[in-house]
Amino acid sequence: MFERGNAPAEFVLVSALLVALVLGLLQVVMMGYVRHVLTSAAAEGARQASLLDVSDYRAREVTRNLISHSLSSRYAENIAFTAAIVEGVPSTQVTVTAPVPILGLWSSTGRVEVVAHAPLAPLG
Repeated sequence: MFERGNAPAEFVLVSALLVALVLGLLQVVMMGYVRHVLTSAAAEGARQASLLDVSDYRAREVTRNLISHSLSSRYAENIAFTAAIVEGVPSTQVTVTAPVPILGLWSSTGRVEVVAHAPLAPLG
């Protein structure tokens, strides 16, 4: 007898919860996509840098272009190439640090960092 008019209030409460859930899911999916793109670009940059006839500058540009075309150039601002020994094998290490993608109502100043390795090409 006192339930008249409850439908709009219930709709608002359920809708707000559903929107928050969908935005949270989209945030997780977006973070996974960004991490995948950064990892793939870093791996390709490491493979390029490990070749004898490719300069570090060229490998950096390949990595930067892959990230810029898939995401945005702001994700390709911090790319580092270093020499490393991975399990006793001389390798090239590429580290890409980028901002965490922001979606919806959440804000974050976090950073995501991915690292990729590739063994150096043997001489001769």
